[in-house]
Amino acid sequence: MSEVEASAVAIETSAEQEAQTETIETPQTFIDAEGKFLPGFKEHYIPEEMRADKVFDTFSDVGGSLKMLGSLQDMIGKKGVIIPGEASPETEWDNYFREKGRPDTKDLFEMKVPDDLIEVYDENLVADAREMFFKMGLNQKEVDALWEYEEKRIRSFVEADAKSQLETDNAFAEWSAANPDKMHWANRLISENVTDDAHKEKLLESLDNNIAFAEFLSNMSSKFKEHKIITDTEQPTGMLPGEALTEAKKIEQTPGFLILDDKGQLMKDVNRTEYDRLEKERDRYYQLANAVKPG
Repeated sequence: MSEVEASAVAIETSAEQEAQTETIETPQTFIDAEGKFLPGFKEHYIPEEMRADKVFDTFSDVGGSLKMLGSLQDMIGKKGVIIPGEASPETEWDNYFREKGRPDTKDLFEMKVPDDLIEVYDENLVADAREMFFKMGLNQKEVDALWEYEEKRIRSFVEADAKSQLETDNAFAEWSAANPDKMHWANRLISENVTDDAHKEKLLESLDNNIAFAEFLSNMSSKFKEHKIITDTEQPTGMLPGEALTEAKKIEQTPGFLILDDKGQLMKDVNRTEYDRLEKERDRYYQLANAVKPG
C-alpha cells in the first residue's frame, strides 16, 4: 500500500472514531461532584413503592445515606423493639404490644378487686378497665400500677364517706338525745298519717340521721296541736314515768320485736327499718321513765 493510500485509510479510521464518539450519550446523573443528591434522585434510584417513606428525607448525600446504612447494620441482631408510626397497620401495633408484654387477650389481665371493696366497685368497672388497658397495649406490670392507683382512689372516697357518715350519726345522736319529744312527734306524724307501707318505710328511712327533716316534722306536729288535731298531753314529755315505762313495754311486746311472730320471724330480720324505729322509740320511753334499758 502506498503512503497515499495508507494516509487515506488513517484519515478514514479517525473520522469513524470521531463519529462514534459523537454518538455516545453522556449518562444522566443525580449526584453532583460533591456527592450530593440532585432533584429526581428518588425517581431514578428508589423503587416506586418505597419513595413515600420518610426515611429518604433524612439524608441529602451519598455520605449520609451510607452512614445511615452502617448504623442500621449495627442494629441488626441487637435486642430492641421498633415503635410503629401513626400510619402503621394494626398488625404492626399488635406485634409491638406483644413484644412489650401485652397478653393475647384482655381476659388474661389479672385485676383483683379487694374483698372489702367488692360492693363499692361498679359491676362494669373491671370489664371496662380491661378493655381500655388492652387497647392501650399495656403489659401486666403497667396494669398492676394503674389498678393499685384505682384501688387507692376508690378507698379514699369510701373512707371520706364513712367519716362523713360517722359525723352525721354522732350529730344526730346528740340532737335526738337532747330532743326526745321532737323525735317522738316526727316518727308519730309519719306513722299515723301515711297509709302506704312502702311510702311510710321510705319516709322513716329519710328521717333517720336527718335533723332538718326531724325538725320539719316536729314543727308540723306543733301546727297540728295548735289546731287541736292532737293535744299537748299526748307528748312523751308530759307522761308520768310509769306511763312512759308502760309504753316501752308495749313496744317490746310487739310481735317480732323481742319474740318471734306467728311466722317464726324477728322484725329486725324482715323489716329492719321498722325495727330500728321502734327500738329508738322504746329507748326514748325508757329515758323518760328514768329506767335502765335492758341489755
